[in-house]
Amino acid sequence: MILRTLKLARYESKNKGHFGIASKYYCHFTSPIRRYPDLFIHRIISKYLETNYQLKEEEIVKYNEQATKYAESSSECEKIAQKVERDAEDIKKAEFMQNKIGEEYDGIVSSVTSFGIFVELENTVEGLIRFDDLEDDYFIYDEQRKILQGERTKITYKIGDKIKIRVKYADKLSRRIDFEKVFEEN
Repeated sequence: MILRTLKLARYESKNKGHFGIASKYYCHFTSPIRRYPDLFIHRIISKYLETNYQLKEEEIVKYNEQATKYAESSSECEKIAQKVERDAEDIKKAEFMQNKIGEEYDGIVSSVTSFGIFVELENTVEGLIRFDDLEDDYFIYDEQRKILQGERTKITYKIGDKIKIRVKYADKLSRRIDFEKVFEEN
């Protein structure tokens, strides 16, 4: 929930410092193989060192123009790469669960929505329990508190609740995993 509210990280052509580090001058280096902006900043720093910090005005203008262009395209590529990575993970998790249909697991409620609850297993697989697969009750979604409450039973579900589930459905093509609640025998 907290991660979803954070502003998306993006590359910038102007030095705006770093919020978390509170540094006026900040340059983050990651793997040069993965991110072009790192290679670009390495080139600029190398040029500064080669020229004893004496860049020509046209070089500064050129680097500024390139920085704007590369920051924009790299931010866009990073968004695409993150989406592809998430999609690939979802496909592999669904594929992994396809032969686990009917098996039971302990999980933790990771999200509550107006159509059901998402449960995450210890192995990081997440699936949805739809209202039909909860108690025989009508559930009311309280968006403000992010909870579900049974109208008749008053049973509530909230983030962090432990729940026993059974794998109901898994399909790698749709990247969908459905669980159902396991009801305790009385």
